[in-house]
Amino acid sequence: MKNTLYVLGDSIARGIVFSEKTGGYTISKNTFDVALKTAGVKVYNYAKMGMTSENALSLIDRCEKAENAVAAIEFGGNDSDLNWNEVASAPNTFHEAAVPIPEYEKNIVSLAKKAKSLGMRPVIVTPLPLLAEKFFDYVSENRDGNAILSYLGTKQNIYRWQERYAAAAVRAAYSADCPVFDARGLFLNRMDFDSLIGPDGMHPSEKGYKVIADAVMNAWKNGIRPFTESVPCEK
Repeated sequence: MKNTLYVLGDSIARGIVFSEKTGGYTISKNTFDVALKTAGVKVYNYAKMGMTSENALSLIDRCEKAENAVAAIEFGGNDSDLNWNEVASAPNTFHEAAVPIPEYEKNIVSLAKKAKSLGMRPVIVTPLPLLAEKFFDYVSENRDGNAILSYLGTKQNIYRWQERYAAAAVRAAYSADCPVFDARGLFLNRMDFDSLIGPDGMHPSEKGYKVIADAVMNAWKNGIRPFTESVPCEK
């Protein structure tokens, strides 16, 4: 099953894009799995909106043995998220993420090891960066934005809070001895970074999904090596 990819992830791996016109979500036309399937790769995408690394532990237990298939493991966005209703209601109380970092890191290692036990070659995908201003506006809609800002201190603290999960993903990959597809670095290396994230501040735009798809295709053609090389900046 060398030409096969299994995907465990959240809404970004599923290709969810936010529509400013409708205020809702739809599936991007530029997803990596469509590109891979067009190239003849078998893709089994089990990614789901709202999924965390914790949820995926039971999901991978249902997977069958698949020798030499690649398993992309992409989590962090939902794991790092806060309950914003609770934050707005109690800004003077500490609020933990949906999946705290120590548990998140252990989960990613467990998923990678389980994938290996099934004969797969796991690749850890780093979570994409947030656009703090847009994300703050998104989570503050219909909530007490002043209370949320009081809790955060600055809007940029949203970015820093979530960034820790990217570092944890890399540590997990090191512990599990598997390559990293640095999706976060892929976006941050570009001069047009802001245009790659949609109006909700967290999901890629159509352009962003196209950037991911092109990088995935390149990585696939080159044998899924650790994706650490510099990406040329584009305006």
